[in-house]
Amino acid sequence: MTAALGERQAALYAAEEEALAGLGLRWRRRDQAQAYLDGLVASPWFGDRWPHCVHVTVERRGRGAAWSTCQALDRDGPGGRPTEAVVLVAGPLRQPVVLHELAHLLCAPGSGHGPGFAETMLSLVHHEMGLTAFADYLHALRRHPEFATVRDLTILPTSRR
Repeated sequence: MTAALGERQAALYAAEEEALAGLGLRWRRRDQAQAYLDGLVASPWFGDRWPHCVHVTVERRGRGAAWSTCQALDRDGPGGRPTEAVVLVAGPLRQPVVLHELAHLLCAPGSGHGPGFAETMLSLVHHEMGLTAFADYLHALRRHPEFATVRDLTILPTSRR
């Protein structure tokens, strides 16, 4: 997998698998995942951090799709970030997957799976999945040299909905 993805992306995926596999919400239907995402994007916590991101739609990818992805519908936010976007999920509708794709949309274009992406994902995991998931994910990330400098965001205020 490392040769196909690159060291940093493979390390991030490995950390997510180690820390988040089997955790979080699972939805049977797309409209359930959409209602969750609508609530998150409309929350004061989210709006305080990413006010430019006002609408994200969840869609299913075709049966043959191997990877989930996301697509910006515009670049009207700061630094070319989208104000509206689509998260395209391959496989089961799982919270860590939706949060991963959402994190891509919140980061500056071209951020890939670097430390900035990891910090955004950590913030989403902390708020939405709780402190234990956050700590496990942070610990798993820091085992990889590519993410040794990822900041510990536990000092940021958060509230569970």
